[in-house]
Amino acid sequence: MKKIISVLLAVILSFSALAVAVAAEGAYQTYYMSYEVNEENIRIIPLEGYSQYVLPGEDFKFTVEATENRSDVFVLVHVDNVNLEPDIHGVYTIEDVTSDHTIKAFFSLEENQSNIFASLIIMLRQMFQMIVDMFNQLFQGSLT
Repeated sequence: MKKIISVLLAVILSFSALAVAVAAEGAYQTYYMSYEVNEENIRIIPLEGYSQYVLPGEDFKFTVEATENRSDVFVLVHVDNVNLEPDIHGVYTIEDVTSDHTIKAFFSLEENQSNIFASLIIMLRQMFQMIVDMFNQLFQGSLT
């Protein structure tokens, strides 16, 4: 009987030690947010209370600062080669972090040009609609 109890206690202690080791390992797991900035005039800045080391399931929030104010370029931010948009306050968020991520920030002339082109198309559509509306009003006014 003593042997059975001692064997059972040894098994329980072994599993307890293993469970504590697994729990401790998971408690210290963090993911790293690496920065890749090819321009010297761009900085990635974590919000207060955030660091490049993120616990599993937590969010990572940051801003991007362009020290050179240029109207001919646009700053793009990619996380793992996917475009990331800021909120209305200019804060970028990587939600529910479950792995390491690479954040890239760079100037893009093409993006700015495509935004200007899209704005031009919208303006031309609005002008065309305004002209159509004016002709409709003139045409309906001549019928009455």
